[in-house]
Amino acid sequence: MTDNHARSDRTTPEPQGPAEVTRRKVVGFGAAAVVGAAAAGALDWAGAPAASAATPDGTVAPAAAPPVVALGLSDPTGLYPVAGDDARADAALLVVFNPTTALSGSVAWSVSARGGAPIYSGTTAFTAAAGTQSTTTIALGAFASDYYAVTATVTSDAGTKLLGQTLGFGVIRPTVAERRPGSVFGLGIRPESSPVITKQIAQRMGVKWTRGIASITPDIVSPAPGVFWQQAAIDKARAEVAEWNSYGIETLGGINYNMSWNVAPGPDGKPMLLYQNRPKDMVAHADMVYQSIAPMQDLVQNWELWNEPWVHGWTWKTGDGQDYRDMTKLIWDRVKPQFPHVNLIGGGSVSYNRDIVYAEGSKDTGYIDGSVNHAYGYPDPTQYAMTKTQVKMDRLWSRTQGRGGQWQTELGTAVSTSFTHVPAAQAPYGVARTVAPTYLLHMLAGAEEDSPIRIFWFSLSYDKGYSGQEFNIYDITTKTPQPAVVAYAAMTSLLEDARLECEIYPDAKSTWGFLFRGTDGKGRAAVYSDQLFDGTEEHQSAGYTGTLTLDGARGVRVYDYLGRRLADGSASQLTLTVNPWEVLYFDSDLSPEALRTLLTRRARFDYGTPLKVSLLSFLKPLDATSTIDVRVENVSPQNVDAQVRITAPSGWRLAPGVSPVIGIKPGEVRTVSFPVKEFQASDRNRYTIGYDVTFPQRPDLHQTGSQDVQVAYLPFRQITVGGSPSQWNDVIPVTMTSTSAAGDTKTYSFQAAWDDSFLYLRALVGDDVQLSHVPFADNEYLFPFQADSIQLAFDAVADNPEDLLAGDAHYDKALRSISHLYVATLATGGVPELHRQLAPGTNYQTYYPKNAVLPTPLGPIDAGPDSGTEGRVLVARDDVAKQTRYEIALAWSQLPELAAAVKNAAPGTVTPATFAVQVTDAGTGGHGATYWTATAEPPTSGCYNFAPFWGTGAQFSGGVVDTRWGIGR
Repeated sequence: MTDNHARSDRTTPEPQGPAEVTRRKVVGFGAAAVVGAAAAGALDWAGAPAASAATPDGTVAPAAAPPVVALGLSDPTGLYPVAGDDARADAALLVVFNPTTALSGSVAWSVSARGGAPIYSGTTAFTAAAGTQSTTTIALGAFASDYYAVTATVTSDAGTKLLGQTLGFGVIRPTVAERRPGSVFGLGIRPESSPVITKQIAQRMGVKWTRGIASITPDIVSPAPGVFWQQAAIDKARAEVAEWNSYGIETLGGINYNMSWNVAPGPDGKPMLLYQNRPKDMVAHADMVYQSIAPMQDLVQNWELWNEPWVHGWTWKTGDGQDYRDMTKLIWDRVKPQFPHVNLIGGGSVSYNRDIVYAEGSKDTGYIDGSVNHAYGYPDPTQYAMTKTQVKMDRLWSRTQGRGGQWQTELGTAVSTSFTHVPAAQAPYGVARTVAPTYLLHMLAGAEEDSPIRIFWFSLSYDKGYSGQEFNIYDITTKTPQPAVVAYAAMTSLLEDARLECEIYPDAKSTWGFLFRGTDGKGRAAVYSDQLFDGTEEHQSAGYTGTLTLDGARGVRVYDYLGRRLADGSASQLTLTVNPWEVLYFDSDLSPEALRTLLTRRARFDYGTPLKVSLLSFLKPLDATSTIDVRVENVSPQNVDAQVRITAPSGWRLAPGVSPVIGIKPGEVRTVSFPVKEFQASDRNRYTIGYDVTFPQRPDLHQTGSQDVQVAYLPFRQITVGGSPSQWNDVIPVTMTSTSAAGDTKTYSFQAAWDDSFLYLRALVGDDVQLSHVPFADNEYLFPFQADSIQLAFDAVADNPEDLLAGDAHYDKALRSISHLYVATLATGGVPELHRQLAPGTNYQTYYPKNAVLPTPLGPIDAGPDSGTEGRVLVARDDVAKQTRYEIALAWSQLPELAAAVKNAAPGTVTPATFAVQVTDAGTGGHGATYWTATAEPPTSGCYNFAPFWGTGAQFSGGVVDTRWGIGR
């Protein structure tokens, strides 16, 4: 995703997080992962270089001398498996010396767990003779399952510091060593890295799938037209697969990308690199794919057809979506008659699959057995939502109903881009915390839909750099693991030989619980609390923290996200600390049904914030009948009794200011209203209201906060788009404030009104630099939501048949969608455009040329500054004031469901509407996206089912559109 790095050459932005980093570099992470040539030989862990190296001119130059001193661990992988809970691993630090003159001194060292206080330390003397390599071995101690770091400083007797370094190591629980073709646990294992030790690491981690076969590339298989690989090359590829299998690891075959002689030229007619453009001769490409699969099909059943085939993006610069469909149909017709058991895995993301592979009404759709997604980013519940959508689409529209399953071939978080707002020492643990939740959310979608799914964390390289190395879970300098490696091993150790049966808290937005049945028939589970968006999703203090108390827990062993044992099963009552994204694993002697009962009926969650409290917008101008409305949602897994007290703005008086005690079930939402007796109107339309929620059963707990509440009201007015600003004088504006990464702020102002013909909106958007695309007619691939724009989103349809997730048990928890979306932008040359981006009949697709016209067409609607059957639009730029003015009139024909409610309302009444606005300030130095949903209330995750033009449904991209407005008659 799920990645939010929307590049100007990408047609399908994906979710990651608020940092707005560029995920694709040159050939891209995934490209290199599949294309790279295999390395050879075992690793010299001490870092001694080769005897010689090639210089840029091709001559051979002497290699650099070995370092005088280097550090390593007694196990070169840095991973120490233990046989069970009570076992301990002996670890040692190796200090290797290569001095040119005799050397002596001392090594000061200490070992800590998870960055805490030292648990072992000491000083060890050394002597090293000149001209020879010697090793000083320092026993560090005996260690239980966990992640550790050893810090060592090497100092000579003369007082010279020779080296100071910290090496990480993990003591890991036993993992399954044998092959498990049905496993979900894949890993992006880099081919640049030392192959023997990398395979050892993967096996110890419990990895069961790797992506790509280094000995199979298009140029190897078909080096020239009509020429195909011979037996020696085939034998090498088969041997590579067999070697992976010997480590218990299956291979996903990869066809990436072209033969060098078959790359279509670029838009300017010039040659392009292998990954940059579509095949020139599609039939030749299909022949190459057949020749790749034919001699391997008995060993490799699943084949990924292209990595990220973004139309007019970084891998498909020319052509269109039909070219991709033509390619998959040609491959299908070439491969399937002879090898029907082979699965062809296609697409590139959930949105790409809906937009291209399964484009409604288009030619030759669905010629794949399973689909690909790349869900980079935080384990926001939207990852679960997009995977559910992916499964549904494959089941509905694949030629084999998604027989090959779902392949999440790239996902993950990174220290340098995902955890930039926490201390540097905490960031690696932030990545580790996200490993299991990411896998579990994807696994749940597959389990609920009974569809196979494989998930590849990105990525691991033991000792070599590569494009995308910020995602590496090994430190290539020290050749030692980061905490994410240990988190991965803890997950596979406890979940590999178990089947996920259900999620046990479907109503609780705070908590996820995954129930498993082990091969021994006994129950296992994984439970974690969710993170919340506070401007980032990095600070644990913003998430759901507290304790979980279990009664009747004897026979239940508990482990944390790094495999540390928290309970040995001897206690009948347990109290466990719950932190966001820190998975608690339960391994029990109970049946799954009994374990579920323990974790629900016999469990008590004591969160600091058991409720989500939102102060709702005023639906009309303040008057004697106004109320302060507080939406209270029980996000915890158990019933909650609560009382709400309100602090009104200065000069206001309420009757009363405190509610009765209310009992709320998990997932239940109550709106508590406080009548306003006296008020003072604000010209700013901002009213700061405080709340204090108390809990009779927990007298020590207060859930407090405050929120700015605004009047969000559409009066009945006849507006002329482009007319005098005075016609808006008595329409109350709402405002949003945006703060950029550099710390500067901008305020965006909106006004809305309506009459019998149109819904009107006027926006004043401060913007230092206007970023515009050429008019749509000149380039239909430059989507309006990727330029400076505003978007209008509505949730106005109760039962939309195109919403594939409607009716799901988790719909309100994480799957809610929107029904309508319109985008206004200013094209170059001063051309205003108003696009229909979503409405019933658009199938949640994005506009792509050459796709079939949908029942409700996508793209620009019939709307000009002063005429149009579907609306009006005027966008005016003031470069002196650095402000863009948007004026929009949306014909009620575009919102028929809402129109019916509004027009049938009695005079003097107010019709509630669910509506939100987004501002996109694109370009370098821009503020990115700002959402009314995050301004008006704390955001909640959802799904847009799944086309990422508003956002992704994730908290950091606006979340669910559930903000209310009032339409006055």
